[in-house]
Amino acid sequence: MGYTHAEFITMFVALFIVLMLGVIFRHVLKKAPLAIRQIPLHVLGATILILEVIKQAYHLIVGDWHVWFLPLHFCSFFLVWYGLALFTRGKTRQLMYFCSITGGVMVSILLFIAPRMILHDAAHDIWSCFDHFHTFFYHMGVVAYWVWMIMLDVYHPERIHIRKAIMIYSIFYFVVIAGAYIFHENFTDVLRSSFTPFDNFRIAAGQFAYDIALLAIGIGSIALVSTLTYYNMNKLYQHNLQKNTYGIEQR
Repeated sequence: MGYTHAEFITMFVALFIVLMLGVIFRHVLKKAPLAIRQIPLHVLGATILILEVIKQAYHLIVGDWHVWFLPLHFCSFFLVWYGLALFTRGKTRQLMYFCSITGGVMVSILLFIAPRMILHDAAHDIWSCFDHFHTFFYHMGVVAYWVWMIMLDVYHPERIHIRKAIMIYSIFYFVVIAGAYIFHENFTDVLRSSFTPFDNFRIAAGQFAYDIALLAIGIGSIALVSTLTYYNMNKLYQHNLQKNTYGIEQR
């Protein structure tokens, strides 16, 4: 919890840049077709995917690659969302957008409440090494992706996205749990909790009860955030639709 002076400056300057770029994109592209409005998201998503490949290759080349670098963390899910959004069309892309918003909101809240829990010391000195730069850019990219998505009005809400997102996230949670036990790595706090009270629960109740509780919290959180996201995005979408329709009628 809390920020150092350097972290505070770095985090909020980066957020300011994300918001300003979003405003510029919206102003320039607001009358453009959907395919054009999506370009900033595709560029950002492709950049994040390329940097992830570079990160894996870098650690393999320098010889310090470890199973911890496997994309089995919660934030690794975005590699799937962005990859599928980039290479698919229609309903699949829209579902990936929805998953990007739901997970992005959760990560963004935690990122700005407790930056070191996610970034460790990366925000304190971004340019000290490649890992710091990658960690910081990746997570601010997650913030930028869903913020720009809303500002560019490219997501079209469907109620079924709630159920599908819960199912997809649940499948990934089970994959992460399996990966944690197979590789004996604490992916997404599966083996032990970084939150002391919850880890005390694990010690007292046992590992199985802890993992069941963790799974329930994860799925419950996604269900709640997905539901809230859908209803808020649907209201925004209907508002924009009515505004655009009114503008056409006035011409």
